[in-house]
Amino acid sequence: MSDLPPLKAVRAFEACYRLGSFGRAARSLNVGQPAISHQIRLLETDLGTRLFQKRGSQTLPTAAAHQLYAAIAPALDTIGRASQAIRRRVRSRAVTVATYPGIAAYWLLPRLARLSEAGDRLAVRVTTAERDADMPLDEVDCAILFGHGDWGGRRSIALMAESVVPVASPALARRLKSWPPARLLAEAPLIHLEDPERRWFDWSDWRDRFAPEIAEVPRTTTGSPTTARTSTVP
Repeated sequence: MSDLPPLKAVRAFEACYRLGSFGRAARSLNVGQPAISHQIRLLETDLGTRLFQKRGSQTLPTAAAHQLYAAIAPALDTIGRASQAIRRRVRSRAVTVATYPGIAAYWLLPRLARLSEAGDRLAVRVTTAERDADMPLDEVDCAILFGHGDWGGRRSIALMAESVVPVASPALARRLKSWPPARLLAEAPLIHLEDPERRWFDWSDWRDRFAPEIAEVPRTTTGSPTTARTSTVP
């Protein structure tokens, strides 16, 4: 065991090599990029050689990095599969559900609370993330997602249809009530949601239907996604 390099540094290296970027590795491991750079330096010091080299804006693995990754990737995969199997066995009496924070807070958790009050002893673990890419679909029993029902061969059942309407405070709604759609888009204080995956209905979609003469929707207030979190309901 004394021959092993620092395991935390190995994990950082694996993410950097697989994702091709220190920044992407940092986001994957939910740490800052300086922490990743520090772990890579520790590993390079332990091994006595460089693992990555800068070439312009690119960070490229060296021959030593290729050799190391070829050895550790299968080992980490084996550890991951064994750990997942143990977790599933330990949680065999619980159901794990993945979904978005809004659905969890306003739709799922109130229903689970009513189940608990009714005496149902089923344990439900809820894990949430804003983006589909961050959903641990291989580690949960089921997921409540937004979309057309096509998630890589998984069986899907439609739970509800989406209904989207603009909302405002009562005072603002009274002031804007007589405004036509084009003026609303041009002058009203619109709230935009940043969603790189373009899953959600937004003001551009609303414009296409009600005010196609508007070339571009002005950017005013922007809402940002929340971070992933996990909760458990007994």
